Amino acid sequence: MTDGSHIQRGGKLLPNIRYKAGEFDYLYETDTLGRIKSFETDNLQLTQRDRLKHNSKTPDKVKGQDHAGHLIGDRFGGSPNLDNLVSQHKDVNLSAYKVLENKWAEAIKSGKNVKIQMQIEYAAGTRHPTRFVGYYWIDGKPTRININNL
Repeated sequence: MTDGSHIQRGGKLLPNIRYKAGEFDYLYETDTLGRIKSFETDNLQLTQRDRLKHNSKTPDKVKGQDHAGHLIGDRFGGSPNLDNLVSQHKDVNLSAYKVLENKWAEAIKSGKNVKIQMQIEYAAGTRHPTRFVGYYWIDGKPTRININNL
């Protein structure tokens, strides 16, 4: 889906679907509860546009502890909507996840290809991610991602 029909009233995502979102049509998938369970791209890109205002009301967000974290950052043309945002612990958003994004941005700026395949894990019945796991490749060289969101 690329027409926005994957987002229901109130910002909830449809369950068990694959959809594209963001400036560069990054691919996402939801689980049976309508939570983002994975995203991927074979060609992460930097945007030329200004930063967009994003939806800060991510599911199960803990006030004072969590940020509305972009799975694919704004600087990569990631969607500012709940189809690309999850509740991310503020320390994760400002450190481990930001370090990843900085590596990806530097690689792209130096002319390298960045590919990502990431899964988002949740505790049973919650909408708050517990972990981000997967791989990214810079010019074909794989690196494992394993970030706890606690």
